Amino acid sequence: MFQKTKIRLTLLNATVLFLILTVLGTSLYLYMRTTIIGGIDKALEERSVMWRPVTTISTMPTQGLPFVMAQETKLSLATVSSASSVFARNVDILFWNDEGQLLNMDITYSYPPNLLDVLQRSLQKEGLYSISHKGAEYRLLNIRANGGDSEVGYYQYVSDISSEISMLNTIMTLIIVGIIFGGGISILAGLYLAKRALVPIRSSWEKQQQFMADASHELRTPLAVLQTHTELLLRHPGHTIEEESMEISTMLKEIKRMNKLVNGLLTLAQSDSEGLELQMRPVRLDDLTRGAAKQFLPLAAMKNILLSVYLPEESTISGDEERLQQLLMILLDNAIKYTLHGGKVRASCKKTASGVVLKIQDTGPGIPREELPFIFERFYRGDKTRNRTEGGTGLGLSIAQWIVTRHGGKIEADSVLHKGTTIVMTFPT
Repeated sequence: MFQKTKIRLTLLNATVLFLILTVLGTSLYLYMRTTIIGGIDKALEERSVMWRPVTTISTMPTQGLPFVMAQETKLSLATVSSASSVFARNVDILFWNDEGQLLNMDITYSYPPNLLDVLQRSLQKEGLYSISHKGAEYRLLNIRANGGDSEVGYYQYVSDISSEISMLNTIMTLIIVGIIFGGGISILAGLYLAKRALVPIRSSWEKQQQFMADASHELRTPLAVLQTHTELLLRHPGHTIEEESMEISTMLKEIKRMNKLVNGLLTLAQSDSEGLELQMRPVRLDDLTRGAAKQFLPLAAMKNILLSVYLPEESTISGDEERLQQLLMILLDNAIKYTLHGGKVRASCKKTASGVVLKIQDTGPGIPREELPFIFERFYRGDKTRNRTEGGTGLGLSIAQWIVTRHGGKIEADSVLHKGTTIVMTFPT
């Protein structure tokens, strides 16, 4: 079961990490390409502003190509100054007439004729764009002349961007390799994250399984008792209720115990799902303690137990009165139940600098030191302090811990064998 879940979580985590790497790598490449190509385009546009021949041009044949010389060019100082801050690079200028004949070239090196043919064919496309020729990359800006006395029909600004494209291709290759390598790392990271995510899930599953097993075991006993005594009643259908009073009494006892167990299970189930909302308001914890102790006085008297309370002052906290009452009933019931005849149980409530401290002390058999960390677990039973003959369900202290925790408090237990147990709860004010 968990193996399939681990595989699915691993694939999900790896996919998410791989997509993140891909998006970051693609964004980095696009940003660099936009920045570099944008700088080149800016250089071409500013160069186009600087170089605009405006007078007549005389034709001179040069190496079989029509060649013209601009007799006058207007170039403002402001334009030259602004060009000094442009993305530094060489920009070649080609002048074409309306028929697509090359008139003049202001270039840094000789262009092969076949490249000029490609440039000539590209005159009809105005604006900025790129072309490829024999492994080289060029960025072009074609501008249609405004006419006038000049023979120039088109201004063509050309920049060789092969080195930049080569650098961008290298960056793309590195990014792709990094993404592929990152994919492998993503799988390992996904596996690690899946294992970490499954730790609380596995722990919760194991606790749930243990809880279900314990609950089934606890319910099986009263059900078996009820079935047995019901069968005994059916063997003597003619008997009166008085004659079968022992069996009926036992059945009633088990029904009460099962009802208590089911209520405890329901409370814990609702607490796990956060389905129980506390009605918080100011509560006099000292008054609740006094009232709960009065309810247990008859039970304490039956066992000759001295039940006393120590409430030196008013102690008010913000809490749910019903749940706090349930807390006191659980703890006082446990204390009296496990205290031997002639023992003592003491409940106290007082203010401290950190809040309100509530203590329930008894002189029972005590709890071994090694068992104290486990007494708040569900269905936990110590060998001497909890046994089925006393009617306990093993859920009381778990519910008590939940109530204290939901009130923002802390519950602790201290015990000495053969001397008694003390439950200490601290509530914020």
